[in-house]
Amino acid sequence: MEACSFEADLANDIVKYSSLVVSIVSKVTEGIKMLESLRSGEAMEKFAEAIHEDTVADNLRRELLLKLQYLHPGFMRERVSTLLRRLDLISEQAKDVARNLTIFPYLELPAELKKSIETLAEESLKSSTKVFESIKALLNNSFDDAIKLAYQAELIEEEADNTLVEGRRYIVKYGSLIKNPAILIMASKLIESLEGISDFAEDVGDYVRALALYCKGVLSK
Repeated sequence: MEACSFEADLANDIVKYSSLVVSIVSKVTEGIKMLESLRSGEAMEKFAEAIHEDTVADNLRRELLLKLQYLHPGFMRERVSTLLRRLDLISEQAKDVARNLTIFPYLELPAELKKSIETLAEESLKSSTKVFESIKALLNNSFDDAIKLAYQAELIEEEADNTLVEGRRYIVKYGSLIKNPAILIMASKLIESLEGISDFAEDVGDYVRALALYCKGVLSK
């Protein structure tokens, strides 16, 4: 197999796994919006779905790694394995957010802080979606598109950084008004974790961009 050639079955499996990762982040984002709309029961269902989907994604990733071990040479196996591990960090982070939100008194938070949380969730979904699109472009040998989409994920992560700072500011602003210190600790962890999804998505984008640049150079020779 050529260094930058993806067999159809392998490419389809990578796309399937990547789409599951995005779906997990999407369900967490939907659940947060449902909490804001006072639809707590539906939100808990969404978080449960996200947690279950992470298990499904883990199983698929293990199957993919097993296939790679027997079917593909060193270069391809190493590159795809690294990509899958980086995607797994996104899904694990999103799963942790979902779990924490099942016990978090979200409605007790000030409106401004809840808005920051919702924005961080939306940014995490946008960045994850961009790297998913970047991966698909890479697999289709659309290297310029892959590079462009990865860069867009990086820009979204920078926006998430700013939103995180804003969220911290609101925690400081309203901290003295929240009697239960555990809520402050959990709120701080929540915004850090949501921003972390965008961080991990940017890492995936960086890796895809590096692969795209490498493959672009190889195929141009």
